[in-house]
Amino acid sequence: MLLSLLFMAGVPLLFVVGCQSKLIYFPRPYAPGVTARWSAQTHGRAIDFVTSQGQQRAFLQGNLKTPRHLWILCGGNGTVALDWSEWIATNAPADDAWLLVDFPGYGDCAGKPNPARIREALQVAVPSAAAELGWPKPDPTRLRFFGHSLGSAACLIAASEFGIQRGVLIAPFTSTMDMARKMTGLPIGFLVTHRFDNEARLAELAARGPGEVIIIHGSDDEAIPVEMSRKLANTRTDIVRFTEIPGARHNTIVEENPEVIAAALRQIAQ
Repeated sequence: MLLSLLFMAGVPLLFVVGCQSKLIYFPRPYAPGVTARWSAQTHGRAIDFVTSQGQQRAFLQGNLKTPRHLWILCGGNGTVALDWSEWIATNAPADDAWLLVDFPGYGDCAGKPNPARIREALQVAVPSAAAELGWPKPDPTRLRFFGHSLGSAACLIAASEFGIQRGVLIAPFTSTMDMARKMTGLPIGFLVTHRFDNEARLAELAARGPGEVIIIHGSDDEAIPVEMSRKLANTRTDIVRFTEIPGARHNTIVEENPEVIAAALRQIAQ
């Protein structure tokens, strides 16, 4: 019986240890012609750069001549950056520039993702985009972030790197360690190697000084429980403003509630 219990406990542990990347990331490439059509439709610019993972590409669109702000946009684990292009063109503040970032292994980017590699990509992509806009370096007062799901964690990494104090997060988790417990029902956060910790990053943001982060989460989110956003908001009442959308789900919240999210972007753009 003891051996059976150990086996039953060991199987999920081994599963989490061995398959973490497959549980967190769902990379896909761009179909032929997608980036060319994006360039023709938006007059945007591809930002090509190299990291330890090889050749990477992000995308810059919006007001590229006299932008008020530069937004860093990171999508969720099953999306690529250009999935957001049309939504941004329709709903986002038109006075701003938008850097749409793919993780290593996604879109036109080589390599495989993990927190350190995503940080490395952002370390190069953001200054490259700033230079493309004619800025001598990234200016924290003119930088903003906008992330969904896993992209929220990536945006908070960017905030940590560049001192960004204002942004919008859609359906963030507290940490991947907490998500592991949620998925398995076991206290196995210590086994998680892909460590994204949004609670810690928000604490860093608050420690740097005044800031404002709007968190929006659907009450019926089937992927990341809304309780995680409630916890982030309750823990950081000094900087977080929380909106819960009744009935909204994880993968449709942006498309079905554009007016709520657009209003949040306008507020943070001030």
